Amino acid sequence: MRFADLPGWGSDDVEQSWEAFRHSCSVLAGKPGWSAPCAAARRIDGHDAAAVRRFFEQNFTVYQIRNVDKTANGLLTGYYEPTLNGSRKRTGPYLYPVYGVPHDMLFLDQRRLPPDARDKAIAARIENRNVVPLTAVSSGNLNGVYALQLGNSVPDIRDKKIRLRLDGDRIIPYYSRAEIERGQLNAPILAYVEDPAMLYSMQLQGAGRIRLPDGSILRLAYAEQNGYAFNPPIASASTKGKKVLVRGVEIDLEEGQASVQIADNGNGAGGNAADDQPQSPLLRGADKPDAAADAAVSPGTGGPAGSASQPDSPLLRGFNLIKSSTPSGAGHLQTQVAQQEKPGAQAAQSGPPLSGKPISYLFATSDPSYVFFKTIPDSKNGPIGALGVPLSAGRSAAIDPRTTPLGAPVYVSTGEAPAGVVSMTRLMMAQDAGGAIRGAVRVDFFFGSGPQAQVQASKIRQPAQMWVLLPNGLKITAKESSVRVRGAPVAPTLDCVVSDPDLCVENGQ
Repeated sequence: MRFADLPGWGSDDVEQSWEAFRHSCSVLAGKPGWSAPCAAARRIDGHDAAAVRRFFEQNFTVYQIRNVDKTANGLLTGYYEPTLNGSRKRTGPYLYPVYGVPHDMLFLDQRRLPPDARDKAIAARIENRNVVPLTAVSSGNLNGVYALQLGNSVPDIRDKKIRLRLDGDRIIPYYSRAEIERGQLNAPILAYVEDPAMLYSMQLQGAGRIRLPDGSILRLAYAEQNGYAFNPPIASASTKGKKVLVRGVEIDLEEGQASVQIADNGNGAGGNAADDQPQSPLLRGADKPDAAADAAVSPGTGGPAGSASQPDSPLLRGFNLIKSSTPSGAGHLQTQVAQQEKPGAQAAQSGPPLSGKPISYLFATSDPSYVFFKTIPDSKNGPIGALGVPLSAGRSAAIDPRTTPLGAPVYVSTGEAPAGVVSMTRLMMAQDAGGAIRGAVRVDFFFGSGPQAQVQASKIRQPAQMWVLLPNGLKITAKESSVRVRGAPVAPTLDCVVSDPDLCVENGQ
């Protein structure tokens, strides 16, 4: 399709996207199809709106992204970089650890698995931190051979690797959130924070800033994930008519207590009734002073009413906090994203009980996914996204990298909106991904850092249409006329609009 057919293309201040585009080129310039436009970009005055617009029109082809049923409408939401109060030491109110990448995490490329790998245990070896399935094992050479039991593990959508751990003579899925929160974890602790809801929010956003007691900032970026698909949280308190907004996932909450059941993981660790009650602050409650526990949450803003010292908890918008005495282009790209199976809960050793009067945060129990961080230098730039470059507030977005190539320019339009509802039509760069961002016409807009960005991000949830701009002549894996992404019959199964060994790996060998 033509650029002139993009709604609002002529009125968007496209020069505001130039810095974000140059960031994308720092990664994409060496990849097929991108060298020419990235080289041409060096000759463009990024402050000249007409020159920037002309650059995109001359070097890119517009493709509309559509759902598998050929519909064009999808969803636009927003996210931000949260700021938490914390300390490098566990002291005072700073009780909840922020973990780095576990030392015992193993990785398995699912493309190396035999077809029946999930039906039975297969033999495997460990080379460094990589699991290597074995096709044949000699009875006289069993040293260093383990039984690989994949269970309900889910490969990462980008690198197609499964996250695992060693358990005696077995290799099994890595710890779920419940196990991590309740037991010991062989991972470095980067810091401790005071608000477990904000810690959960930081995991969902994929980045964050921790304000230390001396006023300095510890900045964190996404480093790894435990290998489970994101599953929207549920509520635990009387929340009839309430909603929780988690990176654009709006969940209707029913009245009543949510029960937490930890299933036996196959090794006899099902646990008794007491052990089945998680000790995690995210799963049971959080140590808080009574004043903080009694603070009301101001609906619609994510902020507490009347307590300036309590960290802003966007996950608690509209909730009554309950004190508990219990411890705690050239056509259309037709794409289809398969839903991932819901991982089952697994048992874990019970951790030490918490003290004090906690606040119930049981709504996080249903999400088995868990994010691990790494420290990065603090700067005026935005957080580091999945592409590996700083995000630009107002011009970067998170997408599903299978259907929208990471780094590519994306044009998004929500059309006209009613009064009081955010309308957005602009060019942005697909520089991030997230566990909650799944589907073809799906975009999560980065608002920036700080309280104002949080308020803005919590308000936007709009129907939207998406177009991706790809370099002229770039080979596209999936075209409506020949291939349906993640459809059949195609061998090997195609998973990415544009295959890339770093940013989107195909299922097939």
